[in-house]
Amino acid sequence: FDAKDPGTQAVMRGAPRLADHLDADDREHFAQVTDLLARADVEWEHDDGLVRGLDYYTRTIFEFSSDALGAQSGVGGGGRYDGLVEQLGGPSTPGCGWAAGVERMLMAADDRHEMEAVSDLFVVWEPGERADAFELASAGRRAGLAAQLDLGGRSVKGQMKQADRVGARYVAILYSDGTVLRDMDSGDEEKVDRESVVPAVLKGRHAL
Repeated sequence: FDAKDPGTQAVMRGAPRLADHLDADDREHFAQVTDLLARADVEWEHDDGLVRGLDYYTRTIFEFSSDALGAQSGVGGGGRYDGLVEQLGGPSTPGCGWAAGVERMLMAADDRHEMEAVSDLFVVWEPGERADAFELASAGRRAGLAAQLDLGGRSVKGQMKQADRVGARYVAILYSDGTVLRDMDSGDEEKVDRESVVPAVLKGRHAL
């Protein structure tokens, strides 16, 4: 698919596409990935000719590109390799990796601003609320907050400990029946609508 020879390119234009032959599990996984991208307001396009140079990739592969770099638009890329550890004799272990060109990132970057060390918002979630937690953290980042969420599958208690370790100012806890916003300085909690979390944190941060 990444051949430069015109004859090969002409043949490959009519080749079968992998996306047309996914099984149900892989199709559902791809749908979940694209849903999270949409929730994070990340622009993306499906390229069924994208190639990564290593055989151990599984399911999603990706590439970041920038129009600021001209023809050599690739900034970095990678993908999932869920079976790699097992192939090396270890236990079944999920994996995801990537590589990027530092010089290309610097060339493509706009003016950079210093980030605050503290986490303004840490999003804690119960099982079943992961996608909404991802969406809420993304909304916080778009609003200028230093927002984090757990990606390791910890319990709510474990996530709260992590929020404390990173110095989170506010914690939004997403339960299946509602959302609680906790002020980590005072310990005060209130039940809120999810769409009001980011405005509430912004208001509290500006009041400091």
